[in-house]
Amino acid sequence: MTAFRRLCAFVLGCVLVGLSPFVSRSYAAEPADLGPADASAKKLLAPHIDKIRRIVFTKHFDMGGSHYAYTDAVSNEDTLNPSGRVKEFNFKGGSSLCLLEIGDDYAVKITTLLEDKDGVFRDPDVSFDGKRILFSWKKSARGDDYHLYEMDAASKKVRQLTFGLGMADYEGIYLPDGNIMFSSTRCIQNVDCWHVSVCNMYLMNKDGKHMRRIGFDQVHSNYPQVHPTTGLVTYTRWEYNDRGQIYPQPLFRMYPNGAQQTEFYGNNSYFPTTILHARGIPGTRKVLAVLSGHHTHQRGKLAIIDPSKGRQETSGVTLVAPVESLEGKGVIKIDRYGQRGDQWQYPYPLDEKNYLVTFRTQRQKRFGIYFMNIDGQRVLLASDPNISCNQPIPLAPRQRPPQPAYPIDWRKKTGVFTIQDIYHGPGLKGVKRGSIKKVRVVALDFMATDIGRKHGPSTISDLAAWDVKIVLGEAPVYEDGSAAFEVPARTPVYFQAIDENGHVAQSMRSWSTLMPGERFGCIGCHEDKNRTAAGKSAVTMAMKKGVKPLEPFYDISNKGFSFPKMIQPIFDAKCVKCHKGGKTKPPNLTAEPVWDGSARKNWNRAYHELISTGRARGPANDTSQRLGVIAEKSKYLNWIGRWSIPTLLPPYSCGSSKSPLITLLTKGHEKVKMTRQEMDKIACWIDLALPHSGSWTEGMKPEDKALYMKVHNQRLKWEKTEAANIREYIKAQAASN
Repeated sequence: MTAFRRLCAFVLGCVLVGLSPFVSRSYAAEPADLGPADASAKKLLAPHIDKIRRIVFTKHFDMGGSHYAYTDAVSNEDTLNPSGRVKEFNFKGGSSLCLLEIGDDYAVKITTLLEDKDGVFRDPDVSFDGKRILFSWKKSARGDDYHLYEMDAASKKVRQLTFGLGMADYEGIYLPDGNIMFSSTRCIQNVDCWHVSVCNMYLMNKDGKHMRRIGFDQVHSNYPQVHPTTGLVTYTRWEYNDRGQIYPQPLFRMYPNGAQQTEFYGNNSYFPTTILHARGIPGTRKVLAVLSGHHTHQRGKLAIIDPSKGRQETSGVTLVAPVESLEGKGVIKIDRYGQRGDQWQYPYPLDEKNYLVTFRTQRQKRFGIYFMNIDGQRVLLASDPNISCNQPIPLAPRQRPPQPAYPIDWRKKTGVFTIQDIYHGPGLKGVKRGSIKKVRVVALDFMATDIGRKHGPSTISDLAAWDVKIVLGEAPVYEDGSAAFEVPARTPVYFQAIDENGHVAQSMRSWSTLMPGERFGCIGCHEDKNRTAAGKSAVTMAMKKGVKPLEPFYDISNKGFSFPKMIQPIFDAKCVKCHKGGKTKPPNLTAEPVWDGSARKNWNRAYHELISTGRARGPANDTSQRLGVIAEKSKYLNWIGRWSIPTLLPPYSCGSSKSPLITLLTKGHEKVKMTRQEMDKIACWIDLALPHSGSWTEGMKPEDKALYMKVHNQRLKWEKTEAANIREYIKAQAASN
């Protein structure tokens, strides 16, 4: 291949992943690393030396794989994915937990606290009194998993807090109330679009007791950190309910007890593609974070995020070290963002302008520990030519953050959502007031394991719904746009605004979860969280009427939405006599199974023909032609595409209101008369993004179902253990009051 052809191939490859091959962040002259004893370094370090005299850090391999979050390395990953199609096991043994000490003469001394030639230490945290070190340790690739340990800083004595082969616990942090929050694979889920396990957020007390799940997310939620100013916990949450999986890895926040889980930054954005390793900046409501990509390792560009300036795209983001404004850059759509040039990981802000960071220049192979200021001046504190030094955190007492209280009651099984005015905000912009009659509440059931699908959850739908959809019911929307309704606690749910025709005007392409007894209020539909609803009455019609349980959606509430069980009977009764294949007019609307063994799906003929676009689609994971679309279309249907854009959709962008099938049936096609119930069910199916299966095993061959249930039963077993933990927690709380 000629040099010119190689260059063309390189440029084409960059374009396909959304990466500019020629533009990278660089400096006119590469600044030199200062040693801590240099005169210039002393001047930089002196104002902060009392905070950083002792620093705990780790040495381990650079984490990440084909995706930033794939660092679990669960020992029995092959069992959790019984097909043996596991693609990710990112682990390289050989690691140490270290202590860096800066003397009065600014000389650096490094002591190895723990070393493991076969294992990995990661995610150190220091208690607020500076006396204990929390960390995660995996002692071997297949014989152990990441679990939480605690070291007494004075005696160096270590105790193990969590246990269980086949379950990874990591990214643990001390909470102001004495509890510990961490990421864990105990949810026993599989990523929808790949062959790897999932981690969610958990709580336990300081001794590892009363372990309970507080995050109920589709895929990974990572790196919780207590904001030193607000006391709230920020964390990264990967999202793609009814939208593309590439871009939304926004920053979320919640109270330390799991309440009020909501967006902090970027949930309806192309940019930042992924917000990693975010920590609150003392004395502000801002965070210092690493901006990264989707198909990347855990590294990227250093930035300050200020949500007061805006919460989407570049509005609140400023690159730092050195400072670089993103104003005027437009919408940034890059999958592998921030992977060229100098790289950062794990920043620890001392204040808004001075940080500890894990850093390497574009010419270095290993990361080192640096002191760095906002302008990029840096002092090298620790490095190793053979392995990266990373995750620095001062071993010193620090001010305990506020302990914000949001009441929850673990004895309860439900929570309450309230909407002040559903018409307020851009979500229903232009929709006639009074036309929205109900809020539909849909629960999501996430996949326990991949049993060998080639790409994506093909047992559920084709280029449509990612997960099992369960219609829990509907709540009335009153004349003032308000609603108040009860939902099951600890259950991921999303909402749809339903008009007088039973069609969705707007759908929430995310999810929300309430803790037991929690109340969560929305001002409107996708309202700006930085603004208040001026002139809106706090006492709405819904509140005057009182919180109500959800009204059943006909006879299919609380069941996974199944095309064979909920839509096919309608076609059998009203349509199949004319649309039964052979010489009859298309489409064939019979229940005849269409088996695709390569994707392990067994769909009704009616589903297959209605959803068929009549064009070659290529591999099921070929997103190159779909990223950026709003809807998928066939001759009969219009639905939210599985790879639809991450930004807010205008109302009535797609769905039943845009589907020719609905228009045809409304007009009375061939004198067929559908009841309102039948029309509502068909519209609901379309607006749920065309699920075929109402459970992950529906339509599976018996041998496939057995494989799936083997793992699903592990989930049920852990849920029983967790239920016992919660009962003990309730008893302990009652005894302490």
